[in-house]
Amino acid sequence: MELPRIPWEGGPDFWKKFAVAEAAGWSDPAFFPIMLWYGSPGNDEQLAFDKALGINTYVHGNPDSPSAGIQSHGMYTLFAPKDAPAGWANQVGTLLDDEVDGRYGTAEGLAHMEKLAAQYDPAVTGRFTYANWTSGIVSYDVAMTVSVNYYNTATVNSVDQYFYAVPQCDWPASQLRWRTPSGHNPIDQTNCRTASSYGKIMSLQQEINQARNIQGPLWALPAVISTGGSTGGYKQIGPEQVRAQVWSSIIHEARGIVWFSQSPDQQDVNDCISGDAFQDARVHATPCLKDQVAAAGEVNAEVRMLAPVLNTQSYVWDFGPGTDTMLKVKDQSAYIFAMTDDGGVGERTFTLPSGLAGSVVEVLNENRTLPVKNGTFSDRFDNEFTHHIYRIGL
Repeated sequence: MELPRIPWEGGPDFWKKFAVAEAAGWSDPAFFPIMLWYGSPGNDEQLAFDKALGINTYVHGNPDSPSAGIQSHGMYTLFAPKDAPAGWANQVGTLLDDEVDGRYGTAEGLAHMEKLAAQYDPAVTGRFTYANWTSGIVSYDVAMTVSVNYYNTATVNSVDQYFYAVPQCDWPASQLRWRTPSGHNPIDQTNCRTASSYGKIMSLQQEINQARNIQGPLWALPAVISTGGSTGGYKQIGPEQVRAQVWSSIIHEARGIVWFSQSPDQQDVNDCISGDAFQDARVHATPCLKDQVAAAGEVNAEVRMLAPVLNTQSYVWDFGPGTDTMLKVKDQSAYIFAMTDDGGVGERTFTLPSGLAGSVVEVLNENRTLPVKNGTFSDRFDNEFTHHIYRIGL
């Protein structure tokens, strides 16, 4: 297909820049980073449980966790357990810090991050670096130059904003200060608490990459459970929403998934408090989170199955109004990953580029097909969280 491509950091080849990550297999096209922000890798049972649900990396965890157990289960980290030997091969990257933009003044925070970036220089360590930011970094209250300077301190960046769960989506429109992504409507009260907002946050980070002229990987930070339960303005997340966060982010070119599995807010009134939902699902089968953890495992499995496709460079193509899509090609098939824009529902019509000549579209994982007529096909999206993945022959 003679279509333009999206900006590309290199996909799996990107990790070849970092000796430790490459040796660990991160450059394998079948590998997709699926991580826990703060997991519980302290015993074999939990390691096996997490791995069975598709987790392959711990961004952080208890530093007293035995490094031998993590290694024996073939898991990776972005931190070093206390007992890890020098040059421990299972630490593939380094978490520099979290939400520095929200905890420091601008100049102080940048100096702090630049110091960490020099201390953990990938050219010396052979490991990439990672930083997570608040969603304030993509708001109109922060100059783009500040966003650029912060993002320049890390190899991989992400933003945390749990739209489905947090009270901000109920605030007046004047207080919703996120920048508006190019080509999209703003995040406002009508669409804030929908999957589309997660994709828009990814797009806003792509605009930071464009401004700094560096196409670095961006990771998504979906939540397994509400960070504050379901009282005091917080809302609990359902299994469908757990999955939708991921697909909206991936459609907007997320290169990894970092599950936030904690519920630390509203300590006195939180009706589903958890330090690690994955551990609570295994040990206690906690009713308020076990279905959500299972849903995380389901979407992880889907992502892992499609990793060789996801690890290819996307094409630029507008399939039609009201759609939010990503187009990829692998092994003589085109893959269309689709949701609706702005939380819409109902039927959508997809206009195919001329290079797609197939007469039938297969809907993956749904056991159905759709006919192509005059270069178009149509499908329904019954909920704002609905996603479909289509495959069609070239």
